[in-house]
Amino acid sequence: MKSCGFAACLLLFVLIFGGPIGCCIDPPDNVFEYSSEDVSQFSDFFMMESPATSGAVESYNPSGREPSSVYFGDRSTSYSTYQSTYMGTNSLWIQGSSSWAQRVVCPLGAYLSLLAYSSGGGRADFYEIYPDGRLLSRSYSFYPGYSRLIFEADEVGRHILMFALNNQPSNVVIVDVSSGGWPPSPTPGPGPSPAPWPSAGSARVIFSSSWLMGYSVFVDGSYIGGDGQGGDPLDGTYSLTVPGNQYHTLDISSGGQTYSEQGTFLTGYTYRLSI
Repeated sequence: MKSCGFAACLLLFVLIFGGPIGCCIDPPDNVFEYSSEDVSQFSDFFMMESPATSGAVESYNPSGREPSSVYFGDRSTSYSTYQSTYMGTNSLWIQGSSSWAQRVVCPLGAYLSLLAYSSGGGRADFYEIYPDGRLLSRSYSFYPGYSRLIFEADEVGRHILMFALNNQPSNVVIVDVSSGGWPPSPTPGPGPSPAPWPSAGSARVIFSSSWLMGYSVFVDGSYIGGDGQGGDPLDGTYSLTVPGNQYHTLDISSGGQTYSEQGTFLTGYTYRLSI
């Protein structure tokens, strides 16, 4: 079967649900030749070991563990705004450690947690369109509110996921599966680069500025040090290490102003951040 393009998928949705759902799902050529840096942007959305809950549907309550943000493509909003504006319709999300998204990049063989929301729950038809156009349909019993299930990235290419419950379709989520393995093999190139300096389990971060001096650095809200502080030369440059393979918030504070950097920092990599 030929690869399923936008027109074919649109026709498929019309046949299933009786009405079109607008979304851009056709990838450009070679979209799956992602670098390790591309995949690392989403490393808090996947795991490489099969979870104990694989194959089962669980009830999920986000209370007390709400995401810091939810991403609609390249747009984001707070969870509270999402609740007040978008809640009430069937929805599908990819769950990360600190945020939810509707499209991620992951390596072949990864596992992702999906969150399916329906107000009343019930029997749902879950659809997956494979990269070659195959349509796989499963039936699940969803709980009222959020249900969590596990998705396995078992084939390289673009996977399109959605469900329908009570004749109402959810949004589409996209999982782009890269052919590269994980963790990444060090490769030369621009951006974050491997460096032997960090100790095992850590990543190195270097801040540099040609105009800001004497700033303080905070990691996840805790003071670490700063430019010209604790024996560090006052030159606009400050380096530190953070626990690797984790999501961190780095704040640079000076003169009442704060500059923030957020992301997942991979073990063994050096990140150079200009202020």
